[in-house]
Amino acid sequence: MNDNTPANDDQSMSDDDLIELIIRYNDDDLDEYEMTALAAALEGDDRAVELFHSIALQSLTIAEVTSPRHKPTPFPRQTIFWWSAAMALAASLAFAVFLDLRAGQLPTVAKLVQATGKVTVTMPDGEARKLAVGDDIPVGMKITTHAIGSSATIQFPDQTRVSLHGATEAAFREEDHKQIDLFVGNLVADVQPQPQGKPMQILTELAVTDVLGTVLSVQASHQRTDVDVVEGKVRVIRTGDQSTVDVAAGEKAIVARDLPLKSQLRMPAPDHWEIDFEKELPSDWRKGIWAQEGLPAGSSGAVTAETRPGFLDQSETWYQIETYNRWSEGLFTVVEDTHMKVTFRVDPSENVQVVLLARGADFHGSDSVYEYEIGDTDSKPAAGWRTLDVPLTSFKKVPAEDAMMSPPQLGQVIYKVVLSTQDRDVGLVVDQMQFAPQPPAKQD
Repeated sequence: MNDNTPANDDQSMSDDDLIELIIRYNDDDLDEYEMTALAAALEGDDRAVELFHSIALQSLTIAEVTSPRHKPTPFPRQTIFWWSAAMALAASLAFAVFLDLRAGQLPTVAKLVQATGKVTVTMPDGEARKLAVGDDIPVGMKITTHAIGSSATIQFPDQTRVSLHGATEAAFREEDHKQIDLFVGNLVADVQPQPQGKPMQILTELAVTDVLGTVLSVQASHQRTDVDVVEGKVRVIRTGDQSTVDVAAGEKAIVARDLPLKSQLRMPAPDHWEIDFEKELPSDWRKGIWAQEGLPAGSSGAVTAETRPGFLDQSETWYQIETYNRWSEGLFTVVEDTHMKVTFRVDPSENVQVVLLARGADFHGSDSVYEYEIGDTDSKPAAGWRTLDVPLTSFKKVPAEDAMMSPPQLGQVIYKVVLSTQDRDVGLVVDQMQFAPQPPAKQD
């Protein structure tokens, strides 16, 4: 593709030519005709788009050359300054990976040592392959933990461990130094001491975190990055303006476009959390539709269940209300006699699952999932609006690890709540939710 002419429309572009165009696009080395050829190759070709994503290791710049139906939300180029060098390296690595894949050999960087739920790796051809404990982690390929409660622990040869929790996507590389691209989700890293001047780097859309030897948590979304340091010290660089801050043990930094970059004390999650939806549905709420009709007296807002495909079987339809992800700060801490109080409406003949996602107080250990089924203890629940008040001891861990099916443990941090039904719409609407310690009984 060096003759400055676009590809022939009558035949598909070869993989070698497409990879060369993508690599040169990342280097800003395409002329007008070659840009047209790349756009034509990507248009309507899902496999070519997946290959573009795999080589670039993030999808931000694809907006410049694809039609609107392929475009992700655009971001200014200056906000991804630190991504540019990583993308150039990633492109060359991915090209080598592609060639090795065709030869039957795939370079690896680490190993999957623990896993729960569904964990996959996206290959250069766009295929998502399931990973199992003991499998090697390919260089630069996207690793995804899919379902609620799923997790994966990846171990480098020097015993550095990185755990992904919940719906998380990340890629791993190690050449001159370790590098993790956290596209979205929750990550905990226990990093062994790294060579002087070669820190491990954790890259998100908004920040780069340099780590020499530390235990830390990183939560990434399109709006912000949260860095919580448990042990040691890290340096956080905001990619938009290159401002930096050092974050020590017991501190955290929140990186966002509209917030000053500074370190602050990590505060424990409170012992209570509540929401009533009176004014609106929070902008980062995961599942649910704000409603203003048919509400109980005195209420001006509620949330109704939203449809989504099943986690393991895409042909299933689930109806869910799912809170925002508060992995970093937590929704609330489990304390003695914590109760759930929820005002809701549902078809009285149906059951509703309430699921709590929990992590350790200091990000240590694996996630836990706890479930309570509304309707289990009330065979004929009343129709219309009602309020349920149950202790968290009524929740049971799933899957059960012992005959007792233990409830949430004191000190655990609940970071997400999900209300869910399957297969059919049962008219689930929630007016308000509260998790808090039961007040002491009044003395006569």
